[in-house]
Amino acid sequence: MKVAVVYESTRGRTKAMAEAICEGVVSAGAECLVIDAKEFPGLDGVCGLALGSSTRMKRTLPMIKRIISELSTLNGLPAAAFGSYGWSGEAPDEIAGKLSEAGASLVEETPIKAKDYPSDSILEQCRALGGKLAAKCSK
Repeated sequence: MKVAVVYESTRGRTKAMAEAICEGVVSAGAECLVIDAKEFPGLDGVCGLALGSSTRMKRTLPMIKRIISELSTLNGLPAAAFGSYGWSGEAPDEIAGKLSEAGASLVEETPIKAKDYPSDSILEQCRALGGKLAAKCSK
């Protein structure tokens, strides 16, 4: 069982957040995969899920939007949303809402958002989020 951190990024900012989440998962003793959304293989063998997208023109990027639309019932799967933005930050909120609607158990009610490139404190929040996902996997 592993945590899947799936992201779609336009400038590498959301990817940096995904990598930090995975660092937190691994530091907490669980397996983690950072997956570009265009290579998402599905949820087989996944015990936790973090989905992230940059916000572009007030929208979630298309590959993450497609993944969300194809998620079946998540039956309490521990999950989280995250993402970066330049002007507005709607994508992480939209992702969190869709995860919740699909039956995921959000480990953080408020998604992690980074304006522009994530600061050290945001990256630390991402690592802590990874730790929370890992803890849910070991139960």
